[in-house]
Amino acid sequence: MTTTMTEISAEQIVNRILDGERNFAGTKLGPGQGDMARASRYAEMNDYLRGIQDLRENPLDCSGVDWSGIHAPGLYFFGTKMAGANLTGAYLSGADLRRVDFTGGNLRSADLSWAVLNQGRWIEVDFTRAMMRGADFYEANFSKARFEGVNMAGAYTLRANFSEADFTGALLTGCTFYRSDLRRATGLDAARDLGTCEFKHTTVTAQERKIIEGAIDLVPRFIMAD
Repeated sequence: MTTTMTEISAEQIVNRILDGERNFAGTKLGPGQGDMARASRYAEMNDYLRGIQDLRENPLDCSGVDWSGIHAPGLYFFGTKMAGANLTGAYLSGADLRRVDFTGGNLRSADLSWAVLNQGRWIEVDFTRAMMRGADFYEANFSKARFEGVNMAGAYTLRANFSEADFTGALLTGCTFYRSDLRRATGLDAARDLGTCEFKHTTVTAQERKIIEGAIDLVPRFIMAD
């Protein structure tokens, strides 16, 4: 059965949010209509959402949207319901996506550099080849997520859940996995700069521990001088 989606523009999303609408489930961005940052009231929308007192109890519903290619740096979407959403190629640098439920969604090739994904549900999300440099993953759930080829350099991952996630080819330079769960994570042996990460009270099985310790042992610690 084919699901019919309602076409919408980024400008319309902004204006409707400011008019009090919160349900955008099943919408699809029209061709060339995805530059939210150019909407005349974009900054006003973000300020409006920051000021809503019941956004956690009555969040925006963007479940199953197809907003691939959306351009929305600094977007404030606290607590938004986005399960199954398609944001392939989205530009969301610096976005505030705390407590978002993006379960089963698609963020392939998206730019999430310096974005805040704290306490969100990112279970089984496809982040393949996404840019996530410097992002904040505090207490977020990334169980079974795909991080293949992702740039996660400098990401902060305090108490995050990465159980059964796939890190094949991911760039992990300087990531902090403090009190995070890496049990049954795959692709760690094919991740880049794994040995430069900080591991403290990280939860692993014997298999992940062997791979991590082997990577740490390969990191040069001295420069030999005459």
